[in-house]
Amino acid sequence: MTTRVAGLATILLAAPTLAAEAEPLIARGNEPSFLISIGEDEVVLQMPLDGITFRSSNVTRSTVDGHPRIEVSAGGNTLDVTIEQHLCADTMTGMPFPVAVRAEFNGQKLNGCGGSTFTAIEGGWRVIALEGKPLPDGTIATIAFEAPDKVSGKSGCNRYFGAFKLDAERLAIGPLGATRMACPPDEMEIERRFLDLAARVTRATPGENGRLKLMTGDDEAMLLDRAD
Repeated sequence: MTTRVAGLATILLAAPTLAAEAEPLIARGNEPSFLISIGEDEVVLQMPLDGITFRSSNVTRSTVDGHPRIEVSAGGNTLDVTIEQHLCADTMTGMPFPVAVRAEFNGQKLNGCGGSTFTAIEGGWRVIALEGKPLPDGTIATIAFEAPDKVSGKSGCNRYFGAFKLDAERLAIGPLGATRMACPPDEMEIERRFLDLAARVTRATPGENGRLKLMTGDDEAMLLDRAD
């Protein structure tokens, strides 16, 4: 059996109920980088920089402290993977992923993020702050990301719609179109700021308590919370 580490991971995530069915999960880790691929019948760990490839079909799934856990062993090697279901930031790009992955291979810790970035941002969000300043009471701005590349919501006054582009390192919003209803001046000012910032977003990253930050370079453009 050979052994080896990269920077990605594909994992079958055991349901908390320990049901027989499991769902595929992609995870990324750096320093060291690793790739784990867990299928229904086989697990493969790759660590290219260390020349390691570990492969086994001896897989046990359980739940520990509410977190799904996958245990793998073969040829005197052991791999334990725990999935923590909260937003996780990639340590190199800052981009968000829906779960954190804590693994240990023969005593070596491997920490990273799991799932797809789109899954982390998918769905509806409400804007709670622009450039660190909370929205005025009664003013509503929202963002909804929909597959494969659609974005829509309310910009403080009007409804808007358009496209977004997403990859492992970048998020770009636009071009956007909008309705043309007139609103009170304070709402129109929020809308102007919102649309200007949306056009300049370069990436997303997790905030505290499940929130999401949209960034323009290293600056926080918007703070989002999940829509009810």
